[in-house]
Amino acid sequence: MLEKETLKKIVLNIADAIDTGNSDYSQDEMDQILDSINKITNTQNKLSKYQAAALLNKSISTFDNWVRDGKIPEGRKEAGFKEKFWLKSDLLSVNNEG
Repeated sequence: MLEKETLKKIVLNIADAIDTGNSDYSQDEMDQILDSINKITNTQNKLSKYQAAALLNKSISTFDNWVRDGKIPEGRKEAGFKEKFWLKSDLLSVNNEG
């Protein structure tokens, strides 16, 4: 929980600095901050099996076993692509205790 509170404090400090005109971030730094926040909060990101396994902190074999056992939803298919993908939102509810 400490990480969430720390992150919240950092983001609020950035927002306050911007609101008061006291921000010393360059445009490039602001773009990097925004990109990072978007990557974290965008739950519609398409993830490969390797990215999905890393997100869950699992090996590929464990990830495959969890898919087979129904602990993780089957990957999605997209016309024209051979590989399956997972949405981050599909994985956020996965019980990571397994």
